Amino acid sequence: MLTDRSLIKISPKEREMLTTFEQLSAGSGSHSPSLGTIRHAIPEISVDIDACYLSNPLATDLFWTHFNADILADPQLFKRMLEAYPSQNSAIAERLSPTIGVDADRLFIANGATEAIQAIIHNYASHIHINTPTFSPYYEFAGPEIQVTEFQLNSADNFKVDPQEYVDSVRRSGADTAVLISPNNPDGYVIPDADLELILMELEDLRTIIVDESFIHFADRPTPIDELPTLTGITEQFDNVTVVKSMSKDFGIAGARAGYAIMQSERVEQLLAHGYLWNTSGITEYFFSLFGRPEFLGEYRSELSMYKGYIDRFTSATAKFDFLSAFDTSANFQLMQMPEGVSAEIITALLLLRHGIYVRSCGDKIGLEGEFLRIAIRTESENVKVLKALSEILG
Repeated sequence: MLTDRSLIKISPKEREMLTTFEQLSAGSGSHSPSLGTIRHAIPEISVDIDACYLSNPLATDLFWTHFNADILADPQLFKRMLEAYPSQNSAIAERLSPTIGVDADRLFIANGATEAIQAIIHNYASHIHINTPTFSPYYEFAGPEIQVTEFQLNSADNFKVDPQEYVDSVRRSGADTAVLISPNNPDGYVIPDADLELILMELEDLRTIIVDESFIHFADRPTPIDELPTLTGITEQFDNVTVVKSMSKDFGIAGARAGYAIMQSERVEQLLAHGYLWNTSGITEYFFSLFGRPEFLGEYRSELSMYKGYIDRFTSATAKFDFLSAFDTSANFQLMQMPEGVSAEIITALLLLRHGIYVRSCGDKIGLEGEFLRIAIRTESENVKVLKALSEILG
């Protein structure tokens, strides 16, 4: 068993790189250091597969294909993205409104979903109730002036959210804001529609309920063939619900920092009046224009279907592993618990140093008891390499 670094044969050079990597991780808070940071600090490391950051690689390629074609057709396009200010928030919302299917005045365009999360918590919450484990910005943005209470999810029950237990927990906490991520990060559990509706009905008097659907495209939900999975309809049924959406995960454009939130029009108006008029970039505005093209969305749905096949094959393979516990997931990543006595940090380092595979160690995730890795599911060939590396190190 890999219980201590001294029990693992690591060369002096590997040990030096491992120490540097640990320092980078410690300096990144509750997030992993970016690939650029790693490559700058440890140029000897060759990162061949990024299975840490969560994105759809097929969608990245699709974006790149359209971007290159548009640049070829209009060579000045990229220069204008750099030289000119992008459109204001409300103008982008107007163009995006028909595609998303909500009124523009209820649509807040964000510099990544994290900006929307921060804006909502700082302006419309005094006490938030979160599930743990969860996406860390939901408690990091709270700060000392906003109270945070927790509803602990059970790994033995695949991190299931029991609707009545959750509602009772919110009531006991006295929170004015509740947060639900579906599918949840880092475990991938998706709340069934009936359970979600029960929760929202029971908490209809709460000031704010944030429903984060950033991974909803990967979940199996009944959806018309020419549409994408979404929970945006609940904002029409429940006035206190705000839906948050990151575009990074499903469209593979984390570097563009694109996201949005759907909320009451009064709140959008207040946010725009307090500093969010120009909060995106030219490349982000270009992506949102691409997102509005029916032909692009048609191609994206095809790529998404293929990618979900990759996810299914990856999780089918990990279900057969007897050297770790892999949790069911409705997202494009999988949470894995290490065997007793095995350090997730060490496995993360060995995957990176020896196989060029970057994964997420979850030792800093509040609410996770034990040693866990979260692995992003990639292309078919990359997934094969990840599975083989895990087998070599742990099997």
